[in-house]
Amino acid sequence: MALAAARDLQQLSLADALELTVLVARKDPGRHPRIAARWLLRYLEEDPHATIEEAALATGCLVALPGVGYEETARTLRAMAERASSRRRSRGVA
Repeated sequence: MALAAARDLQQLSLADALELTVLVARKDPGRHPRIAARWLLRYLEEDPHATIEEAALATGCLVALPGVGYEETARTLRAMAERASSRRRSRGVA
């Protein structure tokens, strides 16, 4: 239901898209890889100054989301999404 509702919205923020990704990782692990890959692409598009290390960290966290360390990885991804959004705002992009 959450995915259907998200499709109806004009635009999800990076943080909201992450929360949807986290939800899918917990509730529908079979769909998680595709949704996680989409979030990673969006993260990199929204923060063109992201480093390869940041991309690798985000990838590792996304892979780990369905597992036992889910809370820690979700927290790390939330911080990364916030940093990417802050960088975007500082560049004057809505």
